[in-house]
Amino acid sequence: MNYMAKHPVLSMSIEYNDNRLSLFAAQKGKCAITKQPLDETLETHHIIPKCLGGTDEYKNLSLITYEIHKLIHATNDNTIQIYLDKLNLQPKELDKLNKYRIKCGNEIIKSE
Repeated sequence: MNYMAKHPVLSMSIEYNDNRLSLFAAQKGKCAITKQPLDETLETHHIIPKCLGGTDEYKNLSLITYEIHKLIHATNDNTIQIYLDKLNLQPKELDKLNKYRIKCGNEIIKSE
C-alpha cells in the first residue's frame, strides 16, 4: 500500500488512485482472483473497460497480478495456454477470471 501511495498513476484520475488504495486494504493485499499476495507488479483492472463505458469507480476496479491481467485480456490461443500453464488456476479461480473476460467482451476459457 505504501508503494501505491508513493507512486500514483499520473495518467489516471484522483478517484482511480484513491480507489486503488482502498481496494488494496479491502482485498487484504491479495489478488482478487488467485488470493496470492500482491507486490509492486500488481495491476488495476477495470471490470467494465473504459472503452465500453466503465469508470474509475471503486465497484468497477479490481487489483490483480500482472499474469492474471494478461490472461483476462488475452485473445491469442497460444498466449492463453502459456498463462494457464504458468498459473495453474483452480476451477473457482477460472470461473472468476471468465466473469472478468466476459465483461471485457472476450470468450470464456474452458477448463480441460
